[in-house]
Parts: sequence; C-alpha cells; structure tokens
Amino acid sequence: MAGSVRAQSDETAAFGRSDRGTGALVGIFYDLKQTQQRKPLPGSRDNYAKIVDRFLVSGFDEALLNQYFRAGRPLYTTQIITGLIKADAAPKAFGVAEVVKPSYWLIHYKGQIVPPENGSYRFVGFADNVLVVAVNGRVVLVSNLKGTELRTIGWKPTAKNEPKPAAEPRSNYGDWVDLRVDQPVDVDILIGERPGGAFHATLLYQKKGEIYPLNKKGEIILPLFQVAPLPMADKRFLTDRAPWKCFD
Repeated sequence: MAGSVRAQSDETAAFGRSDRGTGALVGIFYDLKQTQQRKPLPGSRDNYAKIVDRFLVSGFDEALLNQYFRAGRPLYTTQIITGLIKADAAPKAFGVAEVVKPSYWLIHYKGQIVPPENGSYRFVGFADNVLVVAVNGRVVLVSNLKGTELRTIGWKPTAKNEPKPAAEPRSNYGDWVDLRVDQPVDVDILIGERPGGAFHATLLYQKKGEIYPLNKKGEIILPLFQVAPLPMADKRFLTDRAPWKCFD
C-alpha cells in the first residue's frame, strides 16, 4: 500500500517478542468474532468498531473484553511499526493461527512511559484498520482507515495545515500532552484489523518546538516512538533520538 513502510522479513516479529526483557509495552491479543469457548459471534462485521468504541469509552476496562477469545500469552514490544504485512501475521505471532482467522482482531498494548525529556508531545500515526493512543485513560489519537469510525468516543484531529509525515502520509496528528521525565503516565495503544487481508501500523511522535527535517516532497521526517534504542536505516522516520522509558 502506498506510503507504507516495507515489510519485515519475519512478519510476526512486528508484533513483539515472547520474552519480557527490559522495559517494553505488554500486548494482549483478542479475537472479537468468537468467545473464549471458541463459539462464533454473529454480526462481527457490524460490531467490530462498536466493540472498540465501547472499550475506549469505558477507559480501557478489560472486563468488557472478557467474553472474547484471548490469546494465552502476551507479547512485548518496544515500538509500533509493522510494515505492510498480511493480517494473518498477528494471530501467528501470538500462537493462535490455528484457531483465529485473520480478521476482526485487536491488540491492546499498555505500559507506563516517560519521555526522553520534559516537554509537550503529541503522537502521530496511522493504521489499516485501527490505531488508537491514550494517555492516562484519555484518548489523544485516533487514526483509522476510513470505514472503521469510532462514533461514540468521537475523537477528531485538530491539527491543520501540518506537513504529511514521510513514514505514513495518511497519519493524523494527536493532541498535545505535557509530559515530564519524573512523572510516569499510563499509555494504552490499540491496533487492529477488521476485514483481513493486508495490515500495517506506524506510530511516531513530535515534540513541540523541535525542528524536524523535510524530504524533497515536503513531508516531515518524525521520530519513531520507541521505548528502547533500535537504530533503523529507513529514512522516512528517525531512530537516532533518545528512546522513551517504559515501566511494565
């Protein structure tokens, strides 16, 4: 898909690793089209966005997702950058490919984070189909593919006339949030796929007052949101900045 980051050689690695290691976001996989007892749920196509919407309105009350199939083991990631991959990579990564078809799935990453330095920050990104970011339970970014609207939470981007991010030109700019290095905040990140087929997600950030380079197209080259250093050669985003810290 145009504007997407190239897929990794091992698509399943895009969703995290099975060992906790150092500080990382904890990811839980849900299949919203079947119960924990693996009984099909009718109306998955129509209800997918409604379920995600209710989860956001509840303040990420995980009890609301208890009725849905959940992978038995979590994954741990330090960044959200999948590249353009097949939607079945997610159930494969979480070890449930034999019982979960690659549609109507949702991954909830969470942790406590602090920025590299004090300042005002906003998250920037996009996913096909779902990308949501919340700080201390407040949604600060929704950037979904058209057709997966979250009508009740009703978040809308307020940024206007901003340059398109080089890593993903369809990205939305999130709300500004004042953050400090000595005050950890809760972060919740949702990524998900509705119909199946292809999937990708990219999460960047911007610090107010910091100057970022532009490419020849006039697109802004923003830092990739990372909670551990991992330099990458892709020139559409920056990985040379100090990482955020994560306390899982």
